[in-house]
Amino acid sequence: MIQECLDLLLGRAFVPDPLDSTVPLARRFLKRPLIAVTMAKDGFEAQPVTFPGGVPTFGPAEIFVAAGEGADAAFLRALAERYKANECLINLTTGYTAVLSSRTRRPDSDEESILLMRDNPERLLGEPPAQGCRPSVAYHPTHNFAVVFSHKEHEINAAVSLASRAGLGLARLECGMASLLIYLLGNFWSEVGKEAEILLVDRTSLFYVPVAEGSLGRPLFDIGLKETALRQAIAERIGKLKAGGKVILVDMSALDVPAMIRADPGAIVATPLADQPNPALWACCSDRPRLGYDLFPSERPVRPFAAPRLRVVPLLFWGVLAAAAAMIGANQFRIARDERLEKSFRDQATMLAAGKGRAVETMRDIESRGKTASAIRDWLLISPPSQALLIDITREIEAATLEGTKENRTVAQVDSISIARQEGQPQMRLALVVLGDASAANRIFQRVSSLFGRMGYSTVDLKESLVPQGFRYEHLLNIPKPPGP
Repeated sequence: MIQECLDLLLGRAFVPDPLDSTVPLARRFLKRPLIAVTMAKDGFEAQPVTFPGGVPTFGPAEIFVAAGEGADAAFLRALAERYKANECLINLTTGYTAVLSSRTRRPDSDEESILLMRDNPERLLGEPPAQGCRPSVAYHPTHNFAVVFSHKEHEINAAVSLASRAGLGLARLECGMASLLIYLLGNFWSEVGKEAEILLVDRTSLFYVPVAEGSLGRPLFDIGLKETALRQAIAERIGKLKAGGKVILVDMSALDVPAMIRADPGAIVATPLADQPNPALWACCSDRPRLGYDLFPSERPVRPFAAPRLRVVPLLFWGVLAAAAAMIGANQFRIARDERLEKSFRDQATMLAAGKGRAVETMRDIESRGKTASAIRDWLLISPPSQALLIDITREIEAATLEGTKENRTVAQVDSISIARQEGQPQMRLALVVLGDASAANRIFQRVSSLFGRMGYSTVDLKESLVPQGFRYEHLLNIPKPPGP
């Protein structure tokens, strides 16, 4: 926490950590280069990436063919040193499978997606991930369907090891086909229409999935193919395309797949990324419309990135600190004047202290008398009810009985009456048992209740219950406070 506060106050928190996967690549590498590495079975292709204006721009690519032990790391290290890069992005082209799922849950934010896929992918997948694999998900834009990619951990660990041996930080680890499908579904959904077939081809593999307005189809893929086998697999897949249907094609091979598809006169071919020299890397680096996922297998300590709205915090802090320093300096000039006044104030304080002593004694006497009066009042509040109150209640009962007799109505009989103070409370509980019918019993209780009302008592609680041949009334009353002095 202390380090985070220092980073915020010194402005370092506003420069994102290059390994913070919750920040877009364009923001992390706005002023520094990044090496993009596309892995293959027989080696890899590496090229520098910069982000002028927040848009990925790729430099010339260099190819490494598998050689002796350690040669791959040395090649990558030399390339990074030439471009003065300290971090790399790795694009995996092999070691994955893909299935259709309707159990996935959409994350609430990009950050939640990255953290859950790393720490608890089951919450997003709706089921445990495949054994020995790490997942990534391409969601249908409007419906609850998704293509779930499972990436083999040994491929991931090999890529992490390469970056580590080359002395480079791993800014992001992605699968080109998964990133490309996510990018197409997020940015070119209008190209789909009612239905279309997506075909993605690179120099060693192909990926196919049918899409429609409300669903996704089962994905099919072939990985790690030689040129002849790849050409045959593409031809077979093209032969199974829907006649006259729409195909969304991303071709990263040298086989001129668009011409092979257009052999069908009715075929409609859309090539949304035809102007990009490396569409897969473009999709890995763009972070549009959603932040790209990261297959890095564990949590990494990174410097927290502060939102731009917090830039006012260090300004306020240093401003307050400068103002405090100015105030301290001004106070030094006041010290001398205060010392001169101190002597005269000390003499006055001695005189006031004597007067204060007398005032304190007077206040103690007043407080003592107040406590005595309060104790007497409290004793009166909790003392037993007076004999006069019992006499008044008896008179009210007799009056109610006499009233009923004169009016030739039924008369109830009081079986028992009890009055008790609530211990430690300025309250009294009246319990009255009356034998007779409801109207006669209620007449007696109303006379007694009105007596207490005239005396200033207020009702807290009233309960009425049946007893054999009559009714029981329990009345909880607040005792009126005695008038003040």
